[in-house]
Amino acid sequence: MGLDYVRAQTGKPWKKRWNGGLNRLKQPTLLDLTMSEAARIVTVELQPGVSPKAGEPLIVESGPAGVTVSDGLRSIGRVPNPSTDLTAALASGGGYAEGTLQRIGLFGDTAEVSIR
Repeated sequence: MGLDYVRAQTGKPWKKRWNGGLNRLKQPTLLDLTMSEAARIVTVELQPGVSPKAGEPLIVESGPAGVTVSDGLRSIGRVPNPSTDLTAALASGGGYAEGTLQRIGLFGDTAEVSIR
């Protein structure tokens, strides 16, 4: 009774009714995974008396003293334990990378910087 009833009520053969549905299932949906570029976010120890703003562009550079972060000519902090991924990215960029200040810590002594 099930299949005969559906065919009688819809007026179309069963296969034609679901042809569009099969095509819609093959299209990308909300749950499909797409990979984007990897985001590198590092924690920076800010120097005392420095008050940067979120969204500010920063310069991340490697040097003999380690990895420092500056907002132009003024150094605002340093990365205490840079990862090998970060040092490799800085080496491939000639020792410099552009960063954006994402968030400042609760006590104002640390900040999260995303590096491109």
